[in-house]
Amino acid sequence: MVAKQLEELLMSGLYLLGIDNGNTVTKVSLYHVDGSEKYTASRSAATLVPHTGWAERDMTMHWRNTAEAIRETIEKSDVQASEIIGIGCTGHGNGLYLLDKQKLPFRNAIQSMDTRAVEIVQRWEQTNLRSRVFPNAPQAFYPAQTVALLAWLRQHEPESYRNLGSVMLCKDYINFRLTGNLLTDMSDASSANLIDTINGKPSEALLSHFGIAEMVGAIPPLTQSLDIIGKVTSMAAEETGLAVGTPVIGGMIDCAASSIGIGVVEPGQICILIGTWSINQVIVPQPSWTPDLFLTAPFADPRYWLLLEGSATSAANLEWFVTHFGAEERLAAEKRGISPYDICNEAVENIRPEEATIIYHPFLYGSHMQANASASFFGISGWHTRAHLLRAVYEGVVFGHLLHIDKLKQAGTEFGALRMGGGGARSSVWVQMFADMLQIPAEVPEGRETGTRGAALAAGIATGVYRDLAEAVKTAVRVTRVHEPNVRNEAVYRARYEQYKMLIGSMQPQWDAIHHT
Repeated sequence: MVAKQLEELLMSGLYLLGIDNGNTVTKVSLYHVDGSEKYTASRSAATLVPHTGWAERDMTMHWRNTAEAIRETIEKSDVQASEIIGIGCTGHGNGLYLLDKQKLPFRNAIQSMDTRAVEIVQRWEQTNLRSRVFPNAPQAFYPAQTVALLAWLRQHEPESYRNLGSVMLCKDYINFRLTGNLLTDMSDASSANLIDTINGKPSEALLSHFGIAEMVGAIPPLTQSLDIIGKVTSMAAEETGLAVGTPVIGGMIDCAASSIGIGVVEPGQICILIGTWSINQVIVPQPSWTPDLFLTAPFADPRYWLLLEGSATSAANLEWFVTHFGAEERLAAEKRGISPYDICNEAVENIRPEEATIIYHPFLYGSHMQANASASFFGISGWHTRAHLLRAVYEGVVFGHLLHIDKLKQAGTEFGALRMGGGGARSSVWVQMFADMLQIPAEVPEGRETGTRGAALAAGIATGVYRDLAEAVKTAVRVTRVHEPNVRNEAVYRARYEQYKMLIGSMQPQWDAIHHT
C-alpha cells in the first residue's frame, strides 16, 4: 500500500486488526486507523494439566479459537474484510510451540506458566551458566523459557525431540496459519534465548551451552516486528473470514505490543502492566548489559531496546483470592449488577494505608528471586477482616512490582512518566497505590486491550498508515485517567516495603526446606 497523508487516512473507512494470544485468553480487536476500537472478540484458552506443574494447550484448538474470534470480530463489527488493511499478531513469550518436519503439530504446545523444567534451571544456576552465555543470551533463566523446555524435551521425550522440525513461539504459529510462512521476530526469539542477541542470529555455539546445539536448524528465519511477512492465504481466509491477500506483519512478544498499546515507545517513560505477570519495562537507546535484569531484547522499533523486569506475581493473586475466598464479594456483586472486583476495590479503598499492617508476598506461582518461593500473609491479628487481607494482596502485588522497578533503576534507567495497563489498571485504587509509591503521576489510556492495540498499530506502520511508532501512538492512544501522587502516603508505603523485603530474606531458606521435604 502506498502511504497517504495521515489526515486523509483518518477520514477513510480503513481498519487494522490486532491479535493477542495469552496463556488463558485469545483476543482479537478491530481498530479504525484513528485508534477507535470497533469490536473485540475473545475465546478462553483451555490449559491442559497432564501432570503437576505442567501447562499445555492443544495447537489445533489454539488456531481454531483465533480463527473463530477473527470471524466474530468481522461479522459483529459490520466492517467488510476488504477494509482491513493490515494484521498484527502478538502472544505470550517463551513456552514451546512445535511443528514436525512436515510442518504439522505433533504434540501439545507448552505454555509460559509451565514449571516442569525447574530442576534444569536450578542446575544451570548452580553451574553459573548465566555468566558463560551473557551477554549473547542476556535473558534470565526460568522454567518455561524455550531453551529450558527444549532441554527438558531432549531429556524426557527424546523421540519428540528427534522428530521436531520447527521451534516457534505462540504468535509465530498463528502467523504461520494465516500466511503459510514460518518466521519468528527478533523480540520473541531473543527473549527465549534462542538467538545470539548481540549478533542477531541463531548460534550453534550458544545453544550448545544449553545442551541443544542441534536445534539451531529448527529456528525459523528471523524478521523485524514491523516487516510484512506474508499475506492471508485462501485457506486462512476461508477459516477466518479475512480477505485473501491481507498483509500480515512479523509481530512481537506481548510485552512489547502492550508497551506500544499504552503509548510507551521512547526513552524516559516506564510501562507497568498489572496482569497475570508483573511487567515493568522501559525503552532505551542502548542495551544495559546488566546480568541481573530479566530481559534485554530488541524493541519493535529497531533503534531501541526493551528492558524488562517481571514475574508471575501480579493480578493473578487477586483472581486467586476472589475465586477461593470471595463468595461474599461475588454475592454482593451479583445483587448490584457489577463485578466482584469492583466490590474488592471498594473494600480496599475504605481502609487507610496506615491501618493496613498485614504483609502479603504474591508468590503463588514462584518468584524471580527463587523458583520455589510461595505466597504468604504475615502479621494477621484477630481484629483483621477479609478487607484487610484484600488490602494486603493489593499492596503485596505493588511491592512485587517495586522489586522489579528497583532493579531497572539499578541498571541505570531513568524515567519521569508512568503509563499503566493490564486488567489491574482498571482499578483506580490499585493505580493510585503505584502513583503514591513511585511519586509519579500514573496515566491510564483508554481501552482494555493494550496487546491487540499495539499489534494493530504496528501493522499500521508496515502498511503506510503511520510514519513510525511515535506518530501511531500520538494518533491512536488517548489517556483517559491521570492519578496524581499523594505525598502523605509515601512514607507509610516505603516503611512497609522495607518490611516486605526483610521478610523475603528470612523466608528464602524456609522455601528451600519446604521444597525438599
